[in-house]
Amino acid sequence: MIPFVICLIRLLIATISSELGSLVVRYWPGIERPVVQVRQGRVKGVTSRLPNGKPYNYFKGIPYAKPPVGELRFRPPVPLESFGVPVLKCLVDKNDFIQPHVLFKQLITGSEDALYLNVYTPATAKEEKIPVMVYIHGGGLQHGTASSFVYDPQYLVMQGVIVVTMFYRLGPFGFLSLPSAGVHGNFGLKDQRQALIWVQENIDRFGGDPQNVTLFGESAGSWSTYVHYLSPSSRKYFHRAICQSGDTCTESNLQIDPENKARKLAYLLGYRGSSDQEVIDVLRKAPASLLTKYQTLCNSEQERSFPLRFPFRPVVEHSCSEDAVLTQTPEKLLKSVDTIRMPLISGYTSNEGILGLTRNKHRLKKYNENPKWLVPELMGHPAGLNRTVVGDQIKQFYFGNKPIGLETSNQVTDLFSDHTFVTTSNLSAEWLAKYQPNAEQYHYVFSYCGRFNFAKALYGGTALQGASHGDDCLYLFNAAFLPKLPANCEEQQVRQQIVRLWTNFAKYGNPTPDGDNLGFRWKPVKKVHPSSASFDLDCLDITSVPRMIQNPFQERKEFWRGMIKKYTNYL
Repeated sequence: MIPFVICLIRLLIATISSELGSLVVRYWPGIERPVVQVRQGRVKGVTSRLPNGKPYNYFKGIPYAKPPVGELRFRPPVPLESFGVPVLKCLVDKNDFIQPHVLFKQLITGSEDALYLNVYTPATAKEEKIPVMVYIHGGGLQHGTASSFVYDPQYLVMQGVIVVTMFYRLGPFGFLSLPSAGVHGNFGLKDQRQALIWVQENIDRFGGDPQNVTLFGESAGSWSTYVHYLSPSSRKYFHRAICQSGDTCTESNLQIDPENKARKLAYLLGYRGSSDQEVIDVLRKAPASLLTKYQTLCNSEQERSFPLRFPFRPVVEHSCSEDAVLTQTPEKLLKSVDTIRMPLISGYTSNEGILGLTRNKHRLKKYNENPKWLVPELMGHPAGLNRTVVGDQIKQFYFGNKPIGLETSNQVTDLFSDHTFVTTSNLSAEWLAKYQPNAEQYHYVFSYCGRFNFAKALYGGTALQGASHGDDCLYLFNAAFLPKLPANCEEQQVRQQIVRLWTNFAKYGNPTPDGDNLGFRWKPVKKVHPSSASFDLDCLDITSVPRMIQNPFQERKEFWRGMIKKYTNYL
């Protein structure tokens, strides 16, 4: 309880400090404010200092599309042709996209007018264009921010790259789908792609190389990055990808029954008709706050058993839909031999399931009483799958004869880790190794625990083993609420390592290129024949002393490979 309270105090102090800092940036006359000409007009930013004392420039709140409001709700993003002012002030973070507050669920925050991006760039002029890293934030496609309060990329910029972070549509605004009424979904993904198009058009004005763009994201941002990695219509706008805790390799990551979700949302708003076009008309005219408030009520009975319950997610679109991102299932795209030739880093933290435990502490008794709840959506619903019998097998594997409860919290987090993150990531790695011979992939597990593991403390998991979901981000980004630690401490050394790995990959397509002095080599996952019955996963364990390992959590990995082989046709 004490670490959680400390987290809240840090958040409060950081929020107040950030608001005061924004006032200074807006009005203090002595601040250097660079101006850059982009295709849509001129933007004015701020020159500040990196932790090493060198200057860098940032431009916060650059609009990359028209506000998706009114008749533009539930439509693809419309590119912005002009800012409409001589010089657009891009000095401070804009509002988040409208969403339930991440801690206080009844509170609605943000704005529907939030298609903005931030650009951070070294201030030192270089003759050669420098690599670009574009980040997609997480939050279950329901929450999240691109704000520098959480995602301040100073340490990445110190390594000589430009970083772009983006806001995009969330919840039903980003992922509602009702094709019969001309609403094909994936608008949040299309926002992200539009931001990538903006980068291609404009990043050279900031000194960036549009021919060397790395797309990366964490959690739902990783799901999104993975979809773009699979999508030919998106892949042409970037050149490398990093997926942190989320691989959209099966239909289990996609939206369940999207048409009925749209109709149910209209029903919750009072609509009692039977016309899908009228459903969309009602939803398009409804207050944004009500759509945000009611979205979680759209989960189906099936979804209520999930450890993480996010109703509005990507869909496979009809191929005739405007600006389609995903027109085939992820499995089909991955198994189309030698169609992806882009390098990928992918992995997870060593205890992703701390997030699931936090969200389900009050429901553990139900998991104990309903073994079928233990069967992940990954297993699908084939006729021969008795979910109660399979659930009993899963329960026996993780818990033996012990009950599911707080007394078995470490086993619960192992289960929830595999249920939502680890098994799909391992399956993705195996499919890429088997079917994409020219897509080099690097796999990792982030297992370090230190004073930057803020997510673990916030989720109340400090007594549990391993690094929590989200902890790796806090070593990449300089969040405002992190403690200030000396440069020679172990946490800072781990930060330097992961930042170097990620920026090396962005620069060279290899996280440990020849001539690098990190002191270890990250080996790519070995390719195997598609008919191979076995698969060994080479993996970098990112901790105080990084090392190559094979088959992380091997017993759990082989258990799920066996279940997948027995009950599905994935392998």
